[in-house]
Amino acid sequence: MSLPVVVHIGFPKTGTTTHQKHLFAKHSQVSYLGKPYESDMLKGEILRLVMEESLTYDSTALKKYLVQPGTGERDSGKKLAVLSEELLVSASRVRDKGVVAERIKEVFAPGKILITIRNQLDVLKSAYINGGRLLKNVPSKYKGLAIKFHEWLEMVFENPDRSYVGNIKYLNTINYYARVWRKENICVLLFEEFIHKKEEYIRQLSEFLGIDAGESLRLLADQHENPRVLQSQVDLELTRSKLGPKGNTPCISTALKGWYDFKNLFKKSQRARVDLPDPWRERLSDFYGESNRELMKNFKLPIDKYGYPI
Repeated sequence: MSLPVVVHIGFPKTGTTTHQKHLFAKHSQVSYLGKPYESDMLKGEILRLVMEESLTYDSTALKKYLVQPGTGERDSGKKLAVLSEELLVSASRVRDKGVVAERIKEVFAPGKILITIRNQLDVLKSAYINGGRLLKNVPSKYKGLAIKFHEWLEMVFENPDRSYVGNIKYLNTINYYARVWRKENICVLLFEEFIHKKEEYIRQLSEFLGIDAGESLRLLADQHENPRVLQSQVDLELTRSKLGPKGNTPCISTALKGWYDFKNLFKKSQRARVDLPDPWRERLSDFYGESNRELMKNFKLPIDKYGYPI
């Protein structure tokens, strides 16, 4: 590509949607490629980059797309091309994150990599609340039934290196990208600083991107996309699941929903939350601690200030 390019491989639950919708897609100095994507063709090629076997993968079509007229690259008023996609580090879709990193380098170099991370304990809570609690890859009569937080943690810990819990052990991924792209071309930012030190965060981000920080501040000042799951909904699903497959029948499901709607008539706006059992807090600290300490040291990240397991 003739434009400078930044690939944002935001880890899940780190404010990527907010960055995509309110900064990358709107900043006057950014030619935004996606997500959401400017074309179905580009979306398909990114999916191939992430998921296709090395035996058949070919980057030719993606490279041609990025230099053809009409992709935004010909707009001389734009100074930076940005691609933002959590899928690039997805636990469920990526077979080998190192292979994906090499493919990104082949297509988008020279350029930079933006990585956003968040306290793993909070990521796991959020992942559970926003869908993890519901059974998916099970026989149809069990689909949609909910499990408790500690049960979900046990499930994802059965194969930690190939599951959600292992995917957010950030150090290996960040170190690999630093080797492939060189450390000076990598920027790692904390979601917590986006929430608690937004102005400082945005200035640091804008400096790395090489875009006007004042415009970035105006675009992101009051923005935070945050899906709202209600506690009453989680409670309903857990109660329904106690009945097993019977809880999925329309009659029982409707009756329980009516009861919970009445019971929570004055608490409908209460957001769902879960508490991390103490044994799990210790187990997760052991699992993430060493790599987080090295991450804090190597990239000068103040993760100790935000309760990361260290």
